[in-house]
Amino acid sequence: MVTRVTNTMLTNQLLSNLSLNLNNMDRLQNQLANGRKYAHISDDPSALIYGQAARNKLARLSHYQKTVETAQSWLTQSEAGVMELQKVIGNVYEELVSAGSVKTAEDKRNLAMVVKQMQEHYVDTLNTAYGDRFVFAGYNTPGDFADGFETFGIKPFHIKDAYNPANGRIEPSLHFNGFNISEFDKDTLAAWNSKITSNPELEQLLGDLLNFDVGPGISMPVTMNGIDLVMFTTRDPATGAQIVRNTFNVLQEIYLAINGDPDPPGSPDPLGTDEFTLLIKTLQDAQNHLLVKTAEIGGRQRRLELLEARYEQDHLNYESMRSDAEDVDMAEVIMYLKMAEAVYQAALSAGARVIQPSLMDFLR
Repeated sequence: MVTRVTNTMLTNQLLSNLSLNLNNMDRLQNQLANGRKYAHISDDPSALIYGQAARNKLARLSHYQKTVETAQSWLTQSEAGVMELQKVIGNVYEELVSAGSVKTAEDKRNLAMVVKQMQEHYVDTLNTAYGDRFVFAGYNTPGDFADGFETFGIKPFHIKDAYNPANGRIEPSLHFNGFNISEFDKDTLAAWNSKITSNPELEQLLGDLLNFDVGPGISMPVTMNGIDLVMFTTRDPATGAQIVRNTFNVLQEIYLAINGDPDPPGSPDPLGTDEFTLLIKTLQDAQNHLLVKTAEIGGRQRRLELLEARYEQDHLNYESMRSDAEDVDMAEVIMYLKMAEAVYQAALSAGARVIQPSLMDFLR
């Protein structure tokens, strides 16, 4: 049985085909306009899920990249502070060496004044800040002196004069957030560790570092602990055992040694050959301690550089994944759009020939 095809059927089929061609052209034009493969979830659900997963990875990666940049800035400031401390120790070392060849008391007092200024600058350097935060004071020490510090203008590291009953003299002592750390000096390593474990406040201060999450499950300290910078180990000249010294106290000893210790009255200048050699050796140990801390900061910076390079490579990989899932090939879309236009024009031309004849045309 032959199906009867009417002119209306041909017209309806032509309009349906033209509508499909127009929809295809509209899809290609949208892709060409916004550069995306799909405009709705139903267009390609699997590609959308793949693209969104890549976007989530890029968002997390961007967060870690910014954190690494901030951590690098903190470490750069920490390195600058430690290097400044090294310069202070180096200047004191030069003054101490110069004091060995200076004969007059007046010249030695002048050198002692320089050492005194270096001692004060040493404390100022311990208060190195990045923005409104102190680099060597961990958390809870904002630069605006909150929690009562604003009233007195006291920085985390500051000098207080206190009476020393051992020699009956007023001597300066170094305090950190109200905690006297000058008391810890010339202790053996065992005694020093015992003081740490038996004093929760001191143990908390020593572990107070600013940590950044620079990666998934990767936490890195970006500051140094000020107490850890001040305290260093050296050899006891009497026993040869390792002891813990306080750099601030060592600088005070050098100042008194160069200036001449007035106690007891009439005593000779204490800066003898043995003491001179001992002080030089102690300063060298203090410098070596800071060099170790500088190397530690350098290692952290190197690690951050490796993380930064890896994140940049990951960013390229995830961006490529997102582009494969979402972005269109412009050349390919333009080619398909031209083909769709040609098909549409051909359909219009064919349709015009099909629907042009009518019944009146046959009856004429």
